Amino acid sequence: MCSFFHFYQNEQKQRLSVVGVIYMGWVDELLTWDPKDYGGVERISLRMDEIWIPDTTASERLDVGKGYINLFEPYVMVNSTGHVSYFDLSDLTVYCRMNMSYFPFDIQKCKISFLSFGYDSDQLILAFSNTSSANENTFAPNGVWELVDVTVQQVDVYYLCCPIPYVEIHYEFILRRIGKFYVYSIWIPSGLLSLLLIAVFAMHPNSGEKVSLSVSTVLAFILFQQIVVESMPRSGDDSPIIVAYFSAMIVISCLSVFGSAVVLRVYHHNSKTPVPWIFQCLIRRSYVTVASARKSPTVIPSDCREKRQNDEHVTDERLPEQTTDVHQVFPVRIIDEFESTFSDIHKGKDALHNGRNNLVDIDCRVSKTSSRHVNDHSTSDYETDWMLLALMLDKIFLAVAVLAMLGTLLYCVVRFQM
Repeated sequence: MCSFFHFYQNEQKQRLSVVGVIYMGWVDELLTWDPKDYGGVERISLRMDEIWIPDTTASERLDVGKGYINLFEPYVMVNSTGHVSYFDLSDLTVYCRMNMSYFPFDIQKCKISFLSFGYDSDQLILAFSNTSSANENTFAPNGVWELVDVTVQQVDVYYLCCPIPYVEIHYEFILRRIGKFYVYSIWIPSGLLSLLLIAVFAMHPNSGEKVSLSVSTVLAFILFQQIVVESMPRSGDDSPIIVAYFSAMIVISCLSVFGSAVVLRVYHHNSKTPVPWIFQCLIRRSYVTVASARKSPTVIPSDCREKRQNDEHVTDERLPEQTTDVHQVFPVRIIDEFESTFSDIHKGKDALHNGRNNLVDIDCRVSKTSSRHVNDHSTSDYETDWMLLALMLDKIFLAVAVLAMLGTLLYCVVRFQM
């Protein structure tokens, strides 16, 4: 019979340590006497090395020592009928295979098998006398694990060496982890970090903190993953869901750093080059009322002197000089009046030439200013297009990050349900 009081589980080394009282009783026919012959003595205490004791041990035992169960007490109690009683406060450390898939909401099953290697079922039969409820009532809570159930059964085990079975007593402990500590210290902070990851793409590129925030998120997820890994066994059989979650979030965080760098590069792009046409189509669809495709205007040449010479040539053709001998046609008075008038016409012609030249100069200056203004306006339009493209990429990366996190969360929920 075994009554266990305390237990401790080491997840990294996959060990279970239990402290309890182990009681064994058997009948030794060679240790009987008549109390009347010995002054009414009905019970004596003998050393264990002076009598026969069964070689009962726990097959999963890991602690160093003798193969027998006893650790501290070297004495047994023997009564006159030959019944031998053995009590021992034992501290057993046994191997317990851990399944950490559902950490920190996992349920572990650990088994302790008591058997005798030297005696088969024809020579020694092991039996238990207590029920599982006795162990459940005596277990003291430790704040980390909750004892769900304890089962005890007698099993006949056949080995390849021997045709006769060996009797074993199997104690199975079903333990449930109390996961409140991990919920408050790991799950809730990691959920808030996921929101910060969304905030990376929600920030405007001009804020200047996109890359630093995304890098900080990556480091925080790596730190949480290391904290979780340190409390788990180095086993590759089971893939813990929480480790898969943190691995996925680290990948998403690293991609967010890359996406933030791309957004900043596009937002501060050289404004002298236009946006590629395929992105212009996306910009038109996303920002129909804000941006549109624009073509670069042709710069007006600034050869003003040639234009002035052409205009002077045209003016000279329109106002030709008169070479006809007017004295032969008109009287002297009329000729004088005509010469006076013609002189005024020549003066007007000179004034017209000067005004024309001034207009040509003004036109050249206006053309230069207009060309410069159009080029500046075109540069501003290109810069606006690149900014709009960066904002559009920010929204696309935000949607991809949200979908990836929702997919990761859905995967974890499905795994927990399984």
